[in-house]
Amino acid sequence: MSNDDHPGTNTPPQAEQWVPPSGTPPIPQPSVPKPRAKSRTRMLLLAALLCVIVVIVVIVAVLGIRQLTQTLGGQDPHPSFTSTPTPTPTVGYSGDATSTGSISPAWASGVETAWRIPFPSTKYGSRALTTVEGTTLYALFEDPNPTAHQVTAAAFDISSEQPRELWRTTGPLPNSLGRPRFVSYADQFIVGSIVIDKASGAQSAAPWEGSEALAAVDRIVVVCDHKRACSGWTQEASSWVLQWETTTASQKGALSTLDKLTYPDTPVIGTGEHQAVVLPVDSQTHLAQLIDPYTGQLTNVGSMSPFRDRENNVVSFVITSDGLLAFNDNLFVTYDADGFITGTQAYRQMKRMPTNDGRMPTTAELGEFLSGARPAWSNASVTAPAQAAAGTPFSLTVTPSDGRAPFTLDPGNNDQHHYVSTFWPSEVRASADTSVVYVESVDHANRGNRFFFDTASGVGHGSEEFRDAEDLSWAFDDLAIGVTVDGIVAFMPKAS
Repeated sequence: MSNDDHPGTNTPPQAEQWVPPSGTPPIPQPSVPKPRAKSRTRMLLLAALLCVIVVIVVIVAVLGIRQLTQTLGGQDPHPSFTSTPTPTPTVGYSGDATSTGSISPAWASGVETAWRIPFPSTKYGSRALTTVEGTTLYALFEDPNPTAHQVTAAAFDISSEQPRELWRTTGPLPNSLGRPRFVSYADQFIVGSIVIDKASGAQSAAPWEGSEALAAVDRIVVVCDHKRACSGWTQEASSWVLQWETTTASQKGALSTLDKLTYPDTPVIGTGEHQAVVLPVDSQTHLAQLIDPYTGQLTNVGSMSPFRDRENNVVSFVITSDGLLAFNDNLFVTYDADGFITGTQAYRQMKRMPTNDGRMPTTAELGEFLSGARPAWSNASVTAPAQAAAGTPFSLTVTPSDGRAPFTLDPGNNDQHHYVSTFWPSEVRASADTSVVYVESVDHANRGNRFFFDTASGVGHGSEEFRDAEDLSWAFDDLAIGVTVDGIVAFMPKAS
């Protein structure tokens, strides 16, 4: 409530003098001395001061109530996620909400903030977990008050200029949540052991608290505890039914793959009856284990034996659409989704990465790429120098997959005035015509540096807020969404 809404903030008017009915003589009154002007003035000042104090108390009370209702679990029945003032203006999303897997050429004009969705947090509080399905953004975040033991889920329609809240629900926080992925399961999402209805946001607890849902395959949810146990579950009516339990090798807790070659968004490989979930394990003999989602049967894959006779043995593996590929500096071995070796080949390692354009390669396609071919599944590849000579510009070479000639980009040529001595890419993207190339640096000293390069001018575009956002997801060709400790923020190409 504003000051103008408070009657009584000004000096109250004087009461009108009582007048007797016409013809009636006035009632005699005893003589009363008139008050001095000084006393009258003092009374008016005291009255005004009292009114000001009342107004201040009311304003403080209103602000306190508003702050209270905006905190997670407050009593405000219709809180707004978008009402918190923002430090800089936003422009609103103006795209067509299309997702082809490739970034839009419109990013050549630069980056600006489309909108923000603030939520309660602390400087050291956890960031929101997000996912996008179609034109709906889903978010899950913990109450910043550790004693509340609550999580809030929310859904927003992001197809228009500003995000429109569809629903928001609050539920209990599991004892162990971490940062799990959203696993889509029919009309629900499973996040760790939290089950969320996509249409209403209704939350329920799965019976595997302490474990994490890794993937869903044909109505079976594969759950692992990050230790030595996995299980398969199905939902019948409103109840979860255990299908199998399996003891695994020691689990590392995270999928330790070389993501920047295939950018997997799921640990599921293969199709039909030949599907498997890849488990990262801590084993002296194998790189990974595959688990059959239907039966729980385990298969050891990625034997260390082909690599043991080589010096400086550093073995990695990569998830493909139909299998795995294990490699070191000069040898790679391919495996199908059943765990059988399908090929072994020597190669020469290069700091070359395919762009992330929405499709994962097969093991055969990735093997051809490692052997020197252009990536058939992506728009381009980006090569960093093995070692930049002292005093020479650090440049990246972009090779379009359609046969056009390669060209170079200078990461130091950017509108953020960021000095670049090294800029090892952790993710690269490209528009279909390669008029725009997105590069994000893996340099830990400069974490978060990311630019959209206009390949016509060679200039890289970014922004301070875009640099600081984490866990970027690409909702549409022209809309990227990240998170901070303060909320969710969306970016779009700058209006030309």
